[in-house]
Amino acid sequence: MKHIIKGFPATGGRHCITSALKQVFAYYKIDISEAMLLGLGAGLSFMYLNGKDSPMVSGRTKVFELEEKLAQRLNVELVCKKPKNYEVAEAKAHQLLDEDKPLLIYVDMPYLSYLQMNEDSHFGGHAIALFGYDDEMSEYYISDRDSELQPIRTPQGSVGKDYHTISYEEMKLARNSSHRPFPAKNKYLEFDLSTYTFPSDEVAKEAILEVCNQMLRPATKMLGITGVEKFSKEILKWKKFTPEKLEHSAVTNYFQISHDGGTGGGIFRKLYGEFLLEINEQLKIKELDMVGNGYLELSVLWDDIADELWKLFQSKAATSLISISKQIDACYQKEYKLLTTLESKIRREV
Repeated sequence: MKHIIKGFPATGGRHCITSALKQVFAYYKIDISEAMLLGLGAGLSFMYLNGKDSPMVSGRTKVFELEEKLAQRLNVELVCKKPKNYEVAEAKAHQLLDEDKPLLIYVDMPYLSYLQMNEDSHFGGHAIALFGYDDEMSEYYISDRDSELQPIRTPQGSVGKDYHTISYEEMKLARNSSHRPFPAKNKYLEFDLSTYTFPSDEVAKEAILEVCNQMLRPATKMLGITGVEKFSKEILKWKKFTPEKLEHSAVTNYFQISHDGGTGGGIFRKLYGEFLLEINEQLKIKELDMVGNGYLELSVLWDDIADELWKLFQSKAATSLISISKQIDACYQKEYKLLTTLESKIRREV
């Protein structure tokens, strides 16, 4: 048997979860941008983590936090299901697809061969849209964040398709994976968008203030704006790394910052700037556009850092760490000013 959902807009996107959500929303005739999804979900964040194999930064909130916030603010149901075994997850996927209901599924990235990733680079919080299957060919139809118009770079080359077909075996490995961080473990989202309501001014402001608070008042120094400052200092310690660890750290964090890694550009700062500009068409708050444009400028600074990390990955020469540290500190200084200005402007309007 074969079933591909007709009219599913397999177009790829810029960030995995917002890309998959945007496509599912579009299938149900709801037009909402990835930037708006990130912003209303209060998805912007920062973390610096010293991992065993490599330090790692992140510019987004934890897996599932964004989804939960969006469900509340858009007045929809996004229910995360967690079948105990793959056979149940597989049967449910086929049932929903037969009912013309696309799924958002979570997968462990190295098992998706088209991403050409190192087999040990596990991340089970990656979201893709599932919209078809073919029993005869033993293939699933999925849409990831790459597209023909916006290919992404991987360590092994370029990837750019509006949708991919992957084997049943590949899907089982990717969905059933228990590798950390964020084990996939057959998780998927079911949707009820029938009650969708675009947020009021008050709800939109609440989402913005949530980002300001989590960035300016983090629970630990490795999070929020202090996490950016910590990154600027910690990267100087990379000079003690072996060439292999330095190479791994450079490429890992390149993908955590660059649009190639699914951040939308500038470690999510570009998407957030676009969100502020878009939501201000509704809020009409004086100087909010200035902050939005400031975030777009900040994203360029982060993209420059990503480019330096790619060069470091290729050269393995630690001599560039001092200049990269200074670039990160400049991002810290700029974002601190943007956040304090943003919080002040929004609080004045609440």
